[in-house]
Amino acid sequence: MKFAGSLVRHLGLQMYSGAVASIAELVSNAWDADASLVDVTIPFDEPILPTSEIVIRDSGIGMTFDQVNEKYLMLGRNRRVAEGDYSPAGRPVLGRKGIGKLAGFGIAKVVEVWTVNDGHLTAFRMDYDKITDSESEVKPYEPEILEDRPVQPTDPISSGTEITLKRLQLQNRISKDRFLRGMIRRFSLMSDAFVVRINGDALKRFDMPLQFRFPETGWSVDEVPGIGTVRWWAGFTEKPIQVEESRGIAVLARGKIAQAPFFFELSGGAGSQLGLQYLTGEVIADGLDAGADLIATDRASVLWEDPVARPVLDWGQALVRRLLRDWSRGRRDNQIKRLTDTTRFMDSIAKFPERERAELVSAIDTLARIETIDNERLDEIVKILIQAYENDHFLAVIRSLRDLDAAALDEVASVIAEWDVIEAVQTAQLVRGRVELIRTFEEMIDLGLPEKPNMQDFLRDHPWLIDPSWQMMAHEQSLDNILAKHFNKPKSVKKRGGKRLDFLCIGDSAHAVVVEVKRPGLKVGREEIRQLEDYLLYLNRWNNATNGGPAHRSRITGVLIFSRMDPEAADLAERLRQTGDVIIVTWDGLLETAQRLHREYLELVKSRAPEGDPRIAAIGSLDGNSQSEDEEDITADTVLTPEGHHEAAEDVQGAEELARTIGLEDAETDRS
Repeated sequence: MKFAGSLVRHLGLQMYSGAVASIAELVSNAWDADASLVDVTIPFDEPILPTSEIVIRDSGIGMTFDQVNEKYLMLGRNRRVAEGDYSPAGRPVLGRKGIGKLAGFGIAKVVEVWTVNDGHLTAFRMDYDKITDSESEVKPYEPEILEDRPVQPTDPISSGTEITLKRLQLQNRISKDRFLRGMIRRFSLMSDAFVVRINGDALKRFDMPLQFRFPETGWSVDEVPGIGTVRWWAGFTEKPIQVEESRGIAVLARGKIAQAPFFFELSGGAGSQLGLQYLTGEVIADGLDAGADLIATDRASVLWEDPVARPVLDWGQALVRRLLRDWSRGRRDNQIKRLTDTTRFMDSIAKFPERERAELVSAIDTLARIETIDNERLDEIVKILIQAYENDHFLAVIRSLRDLDAAALDEVASVIAEWDVIEAVQTAQLVRGRVELIRTFEEMIDLGLPEKPNMQDFLRDHPWLIDPSWQMMAHEQSLDNILAKHFNKPKSVKKRGGKRLDFLCIGDSAHAVVVEVKRPGLKVGREEIRQLEDYLLYLNRWNNATNGGPAHRSRITGVLIFSRMDPEAADLAERLRQTGDVIIVTWDGLLETAQRLHREYLELVKSRAPEGDPRIAAIGSLDGNSQSEDEEDITADTVLTPEGHHEAAEDVQGAEELARTIGLEDAETDRS
């Protein structure tokens, strides 16, 4: 080699930075060598050590000693000019600039090459530090010759070429997922005639789940002036694409990437641009690599200003605009169809008079036009719309929403913000009602009311007092009967004219709970704890015997609520707690947790409305006092603007958990 040291620095280390770019270039060289198989061995997801290596071995034609000197080591040699546009096997040649041999220096300080041609082995080592020890002096560099002889049975290869990258200069671990995605986006050459294996597994295309694909299968074909035939496909995912390398449309030429995924420099004037974060696809435009050299050395961009490339850019911009329009229309139609096919929604809407029904449908249509709203959020808002339509506080917002054009994003955002304020008021009122139930619960504990029927009935009707996630649990009388029968307990015991069992089972389709409540003020001992343990052991045996039948539960747990415990029973209670299947809690502890979670959530919900909002002030605080001395009547015409609407200042973890589990509303501080 003969060059200034800085040239290798610019064309190697800086041009091919990153494992994907460097190794992809070496794979391209294997294609040009007519290899049918390329094996890459690479350390994934582990620390890069001084001994770490990356090996690229191909089954190509290899090189002689003279070919290494006269062709491989010559920087800037244009193979297409020197040897023609096609390889000996008839493949279109990818190499053009004559610097791909420096790609290894993008991630390694040492590149070792072993190559076999016609039974002769040539092996040599190139050292980056020795090549670049002088920035400006032009001098020849002679690689270290390792072997120059006939191949032997003990040699690591008997044909083809093997390149080993040593003293890797990678700061971070190589992510397997990112590497594979990056590699597959750089080529469209993979076939039975050209297989690339990564750590033994063939590199295959990722089938990303798409909500829409254009065309539905295969490729579309267009003609672009000056370039000729262009093939393409594009698709939109249901949710935003998180991996940056997968977002956008990649342009390939001769089976290799010419332009990293992008959006054809679309800068404005296109509706539905939010859809870009859902868009992926490929364009094959071989004409970009047929004449003048328009492709950057790192294969990441095309010289789009060139008169030859400009028509492809213009065509791509028109394509993306059309795709965004089709995506927006398809997403809206899908949402509306999904909602109209949902019987529970349509049956509920059908019960309203014609005028109100039309308003609801129109409002839902506007919401469905918001391109980035996901199914869960849309269902949530539609459900609230239907449930709250008779509430006058929502009517003004609903009618505003009905009359808006979804394209007016600022206006839609303002209406949605106002919706959130009103929704906060409604939610706060519901939470305030729960606070009053907690106050009643506190009085019952203070009075020491008997566990049956008073305390038992209260917990049966309000299981969220024990655990907020048990909001939807209901009394499981069949489980009551199973336990009563096995433990020979009387069907009932007479209490205040009612018939009550001495335990309570609640549950849902997945979870059942045996609740033992002991009268406030009484002491419990080992006998009561063992009794609950026996109930759980038997009920779990019975549950396992159901073999997945309709009565089967995925989990059965227990609860013991008491006031005082015999110290001798503490070790047994702790052992049961450690299993994770039993909650043992005092009445005071149960009360304190319920008060704290609801207090925090009430304050968090109230913080979502503008300061001084009279609707929130009228709700009051946990102690029952209103925040405003002079409350005003809140009428159906009261509509707040989003100005002054502020987010919660801090993240209250307990309140968020409560919000998620009782289904009131999400409590994330950032609702954008």
